[in-house]
Amino acid sequence: MSGSFLLWGLLALAVFWCVGLYNRLMRIRARGLDALGSVEKHIKAYGACIQPHLVGVGVHSGSVTATEGDTQLPFAWSQLQLAVESLEAACKAARNTPLAIGPMEAFTQCLDAVEQKWAALRNAPADLAGSAVPGNLMVEWEEATHKVQSARGGYNQIVARYNEAIGQFPARIIVGTMGFKPAGTL
Repeated sequence: MSGSFLLWGLLALAVFWCVGLYNRLMRIRARGLDALGSVEKHIKAYGACIQPHLVGVGVHSGSVTATEGDTQLPFAWSQLQLAVESLEAACKAARNTPLAIGPMEAFTQCLDAVEQKWAALRNAPADLAGSAVPGNLMVEWEEATHKVQSARGGYNQIVARYNEAIGQFPARIIVGTMGFKPAGTL
């Protein structure tokens, strides 16, 4: 009788532990998705920052006015616009496949491409009209970049905690059967 009672007690303990593990991982995953939503929200600020300035330099949605060999400024603006649009698309793809490593890597590459295009535009030589990038746009962009980097850091912290939780010893044995996979960082 006492052996049966001990067996049922251990079984109940294992079930409660599994339910607790599942709930913990789901909470961390939900926080990761919220953090990814925050990154996405701040990324939309990039498009909002440059949109008014694109019309001023003669770049409209989807139009590239020069070839890559040219040094004309509208080409740099067009490339920045295309990089921001690619970033928004990568963000949506990452949101559709929650925390998967592949989409997060593509998202990171697009974010790096936006930073490179912005640096190229910001460092463009000034002409008689002044700097290639208006001062107010530089301030707006830097604020948006700071917010994106902050949200990105928060997301990466949550993902690190999630990946650590699924890699711990007793959890590592059963998380695969629960459908949990390692998450990708930004």
